[in-house]
Amino acid sequence: MSPNDAEYVPEVVVKKTREKSVRYPHYGLKECIEYLSLVHEIGGKKEAPIEAILSKLKITSPDTKRYRYLTSSSEIFGLIKKTDMGIKPTEMGTLILYPPLGEEQRKKLLIEAFKSPLLYQQILEKYNQMILPDFEILKNVFYNLGIAKIVLDLAVKAFIESAQYVNALDSNDRLNVEGFESDKNATQLSSRQPEYRPSITPGEKSPEVIGFDKIEITTVSGKKASIILPSDSVREDIEKLIKLLKVFSAE
Repeated sequence: MSPNDAEYVPEVVVKKTREKSVRYPHYGLKECIEYLSLVHEIGGKKEAPIEAILSKLKITSPDTKRYRYLTSSSEIFGLIKKTDMGIKPTEMGTLILYPPLGEEQRKKLLIEAFKSPLLYQQILEKYNQMILPDFEILKNVFYNLGIAKIVLDLAVKAFIESAQYVNALDSNDRLNVEGFESDKNATQLSSRQPEYRPSITPGEKSPEVIGFDKIEITTVSGKKASIILPSDSVREDIEKLIKLLKVFSAE
């Protein structure tokens, strides 16, 4: 059979599908406040023309990722809004820049901005007044809330940096937004560590679900030491740990 008589095999074009993600701040709140300040510098309380914003950012096109992500992130935090003429600060954004009642008002408004993203509200519902899990576990949590795998690092990093910026995350990684209430049920959050349920592949046994508390001390040599305990630990568990530490220190 000649090559011309060979069976025709049509070319198959495989289209790559891009994983979609729920809305999330690509940049942390600190960068968005700086962007808000730039917008206000150009237009005050009125619209700042997009061309003028791009010029200040030294960007040539509104299609540039930096411009688009700064704008969308600042929108999600409730700091700016788009208009037909350009971009203008929201009322909250203006008050953050120039709080008439002083620094305390600014701090409260920054907390409100931090709580604005729906994604962050969901994280607060799970972890407010509790120790955050480590970065890799947080990525799993964000993924289960609808964040695409390709942007997980960026989304988690922006959340942590934003929490630190508004002083909602202490040195022990405990998240504390005082007085936070869920917009859905307006109930006070529990102070217990939430359950973490990692993704399970088919046929894989589900691991035991526990919460934890982190206890940190400074040793005599000045170094940091940490002990992580299940949140449901009782007195007997603590006593066992003390005995174990005594044996360890005697060796």
